[in-house]
Amino acid sequence: MQLFSWIIVSFLLLLLGACQEPANPAQTVARENNDNLTTIKVIAESPGAVVFFKMNEKEIAKKFGVRLEYNYPERLTDNLENFLFATKEDYDIYSIFPVKLPLYVERDMLLPLEEYITDEFADDLMPFYQKLYMEYGDHTYGMAYDGDAHLLFYRKDIFDKYNAEYKQKYGVDLAPPKTWEEYDKIAQFLTRDEDGDGKIDFYGTAILNGGGMGYIWFAERFLSMGGSYFDSNMKPAINSEIGVKALQDLVTLQNSHAVPQGSMYDWVDLNNAFLQGHLAMTIQWSDTARFSYDSKTWNSKVADLVDWTLVPSGSPNAPAGGSWIGRVLAISNNSKVPDKAWQVIKYLTSKDVSIYSINSYETINDPYRYSHFSINEKGPFPSVDVSRHFFSTLEESLINTNAELMIPGSWDYMQSIDRNMRLALINKLTPEEALQQTADEWEQITEKYGRETQKEYYQKWLASIEEVKEITKIQKK
Repeated sequence: MQLFSWIIVSFLLLLLGACQEPANPAQTVARENNDNLTTIKVIAESPGAVVFFKMNEKEIAKKFGVRLEYNYPERLTDNLENFLFATKEDYDIYSIFPVKLPLYVERDMLLPLEEYITDEFADDLMPFYQKLYMEYGDHTYGMAYDGDAHLLFYRKDIFDKYNAEYKQKYGVDLAPPKTWEEYDKIAQFLTRDEDGDGKIDFYGTAILNGGGMGYIWFAERFLSMGGSYFDSNMKPAINSEIGVKALQDLVTLQNSHAVPQGSMYDWVDLNNAFLQGHLAMTIQWSDTARFSYDSKTWNSKVADLVDWTLVPSGSPNAPAGGSWIGRVLAISNNSKVPDKAWQVIKYLTSKDVSIYSINSYETINDPYRYSHFSINEKGPFPSVDVSRHFFSTLEESLINTNAELMIPGSWDYMQSIDRNMRLALINKLTPEEALQQTADEWEQITEKYGRETQKEYYQKWLASIEEVKEITKIQKK
């Protein structure tokens, strides 16, 4: 009997080994073997980024005679470029975080897209994404593919449950926080030992601090409190009083036990913690709204219990929240078939097709076209009213918001914050030490690219943000 069991186990292990994907630096998934089709090689930072490609590959093959081949280095979400800049492999389409776009441009890897993006095609694009994420320097290098704006998500049932207790303690109703001070206070108040075993099992909030994206949770606090990255001479302003307070508040929140101890959540972890019912509120990308109703892909336990609103602010007129990370699709300068690559990009991001990318539980795409906000159907939500509430909240969040820094070395600057912020959150550095270390590293990055060059790019980036705000104001009227 024991010998028979070992035979069965050995067979299963052999079968499992045969089913595993190759452990190459880049995984390649060829969907169809048809020699009559043109192969377009797509590379992205994760499988999730190419889900919408896969959903449309049969139609793309039929319409354009294209076979799609997908590549994504394993577990390299924040370090795709370490692989990509070293490989001799050629790709046709890149899925890129806009903040990383300068890395590709300085290596002359991207084809300018002006000859492809017509006024008619761009007319429906929101200026925020077109001006701030698709354009860099003097060219348009990427086509918007994923909007990625932040919202505050909270458990309305939990807020109702503890409203009377909160009102008795603080004299006001327990409502979604509008300031960071309120946010931190509510997070601590709602942290609970619900089963009475002496251990915390329900937390007020959590933050993302893995995958190289933790800087966002600091940056949106810092910028909404009136902070700025640099002064007029490109001297770092990150270690100002505002910066120290923003980071100190995050450290205090972490040490208050209102955040799960020792958690190094990436995007998936943070979503799971909230959707499995372990958090009272969190700040996340807008697709969490639709995922909260998904009992299959995300196994949500909080359907109909979640609401969303604007990310808190630190001062009345400062930009709040933000559209962080996001994705654009770009064409390689080395592509032998750039026209075919553009056909694929144009199709996936077109008004009529892209609408499906923001309505699926399987995709990770968020709105970036005006037409995405004019849906009058329930989509992935339980009713038309809930759908309208989502899109109106998201649209409002983009009126006076933060954007990713887009200058040479922008990803390096952000990763410097990310590393040092993490050390502060585990009490290895004080907030002052962490931000001084960040400022010192920023000076080195600035000197690397040239202070005058950086000043020019930074001022142009600030001007672009103001231009988008003015366009938005006019359109609102």
